[in-house]
Amino acid sequence: MEKSIDSTADAVAARLRQAIAEGDLPDGTRLVERDLASRFAVSRIPLREALQKLAFEGLVEIHKNRGAVVRTLDAADLDEIYRLRMLLEGDAIYRAVPNLSAETLARAELVHRLLGEAGTREKQGELNREFHALLYAPCGNRQQLKVIWELRNQVERYERLQETLLAQTQAFQLEHAQILAACQAGNARLARAATVAHLRSARRLVAGASAPRTPGQPVAP
Repeated sequence: MEKSIDSTADAVAARLRQAIAEGDLPDGTRLVERDLASRFAVSRIPLREALQKLAFEGLVEIHKNRGAVVRTLDAADLDEIYRLRMLLEGDAIYRAVPNLSAETLARAELVHRLLGEAGTREKQGELNREFHALLYAPCGNRQQLKVIWELRNQVERYERLQETLLAQTQAFQLEHAQILAACQAGNARLARAATVAHLRSARRLVAGASAPRTPGQPVAP
């Protein structure tokens, strides 16, 4: 029974995580247990466990009197997360480069090409995650990779939901090409520097898009 509850909780957590990333559950949304239990056709026990998982990941806040809400990240939160990502992802690719196989590099090159052809935010987000996952995995530190993806999950909604993201595809593709070229050359230092620069670009995009604007003011590139 306990394994069944854990499995159901994991499945519900995955669906909630996706709904938050895609903007179906925007920042500040109250997560009413009764409504969510009906929506996912589950009992409240695995639902509560799923909410606890997301709270641990930083996606949800649980308040004693208000219940659970989708966590809102302010500018300071975003800055802290991106600084951590630069450290962890830069280190991950630095350690991974000596262990990258020809097969992995070929797969990363294919994903890079497909990413340039992606026509939706959803497909772009899926391929972007795969590109980085392929290049980080050989770092050999499972706990580090786990933290990297938890941090990515926290900010993914801000990256994916900006209308400017698809417009920035060419710039991001150039940055991905630089990362991939450094990996193919076996240059770990250059791969780390290119990865950190890529994350700085993403941070600037999110900062420009999430900054307060007057009506009619365009999103900064």
